Amino acid sequence: MSLNPAQNFDRWAADYDRDVRQSDADESFPFAGYARVLDSVVGLAEARPGLSLLELGSGTGSLTARFAALGCDVLGTDFSAEMLARARLHVPAARFVQVDLLGDWPPELNRRFDRVASTYTFHEFDLPAKIQLLRRLASDHLAPDGRIVIGDIGFPDAPARDAARRQWADQWDEEFYWIADEAIPALRAAGLGASYRQISVCGCVLLITPAAA
Repeated sequence: MSLNPAQNFDRWAADYDRDVRQSDADESFPFAGYARVLDSVVGLAEARPGLSLLELGSGTGSLTARFAALGCDVLGTDFSAEMLARARLHVPAARFVQVDLLGDWPPELNRRFDRVASTYTFHEFDLPAKIQLLRRLASDHLAPDGRIVIGDIGFPDAPARDAARRQWADQWDEEFYWIADEAIPALRAAGLGASYRQISVCGCVLLITPAAA
């Protein structure tokens, strides 16, 4: 019997932090630059005490902990029960709910937040699904003057992605990694402000706002 995606992440939860640290230390795919990506997300979010923040894909709570330490009011989400169990232990000050981001959302999410942040989650979705989710967030869940900050696996263009695929063939998974020169024009065409920053060979950060300036 094949596992569904949430079950795959449930099984990975115990080793996730170790695997992330090793990949970051080795500057290898998929988590090269991980700590810098998270730091960049926190910086672009302009985290401060009392800021309400919706986090998509909390995992074991590494990004959650950074925001909570700065006094943000964090509501974290993930579709993996085991990841959330570890996040709750890691960041007891935050609140967490289990949710499939492409499915129905629980009532706790039916509000607006000063910020939406996410790391290493959006590569699970193809570009149309990414855009649909971001438009939903911008229109229905973001406070005035709010922003969405995403840290993820991404590349400036398809040749850079293909080079990474060749270099790390043994570690490579075929997922929907950000390709900046495709995604940024598509996001802007969908009525979103969008900018992209390459942090490492495969780590990136995007800043999304409700409308292009």
